[in-house]
Amino acid sequence: MKKYISIFALALVLGLGFASCSTETDEPAGGTAVEKMAGHWVVTVDAYDEAGNLLYEDPYGMGEWNMYTYNTADDDADQMWLSDGNNFWGYTLKVPIDLNAQTFAIKDGFIYSDEDEDGPYDVFCTISNGKIIPNGGKNVNGKPTDAIEYDITFTDDGYGFVYHVHGVRYAGF
Repeated sequence: MKKYISIFALALVLGLGFASCSTETDEPAGGTAVEKMAGHWVVTVDAYDEAGNLLYEDPYGMGEWNMYTYNTADDDADQMWLSDGNNFWGYTLKVPIDLNAQTFAIKDGFIYSDEDEDGPYDVFCTISNGKIIPNGGKNVNGKPTDAIEYDITFTDDGYGFVYHVHGVRYAGF
């Protein structure tokens, strides 16, 4: 009797194993509308004055930090999310893009509301000269990889700096 129970259990396990390996569809997995602009990026930031003169490299001593670009929920080819991952100013913005030119910009993008001794206020930013440059940088192994760069200003920045964010696609190392 044990022999028959063991054979039945083995047949059941094998049958379930083969059934779990079946494919649901013949459709190949697809990407998103902004796939060539989406990614995980390792970036640094420098501060410039309004005339374009470099004032400080890495003004806040942050070194390299991670940021992200990704598709919107409706997978729109005319906009993407741009997030500093709460590593710099704490922004996550839906920015208009030109997918063919791989560029992006936004004027008066709302970041957050805050309050100080003078009362409540809203913080906005302006992003200009944003672009993804295919094979425009090198990863940690010296191999070509995509680069990202953009200029950003903030309404609550007491210094009035133009921050130039620049870096490369994360390589996984």
